[in-house]
Amino acid sequence: MEQGVWQEIELLYQKFQKLGISEAVDYDKYYLYSLITHSTAIEGSTLTELDTQLLFDEGVTAKGKPLVHHLMNED
Repeated sequence: MEQGVWQEIELLYQKFQKLGISEAVDYDKYYLYSLITHSTAIEGSTLTELDTQLLFDEGVTAKGKPLVHHLMNED
């Protein structure tokens, strides 16, 4: 029974690799944005990870959020 489980895991892993998800996601950028968001949240920022992503990728500020919170993330 244990051998069958490992074979199933291997098949699922191969299917996952074929999807190419790990190439489509920029994990370094995701990690950086997450780190920035959580670090500034400790200091009082109310920006979400999505707000941070939009700020850096598109230059868009979040509606209704203080400018100082955006500046904290950019610093």
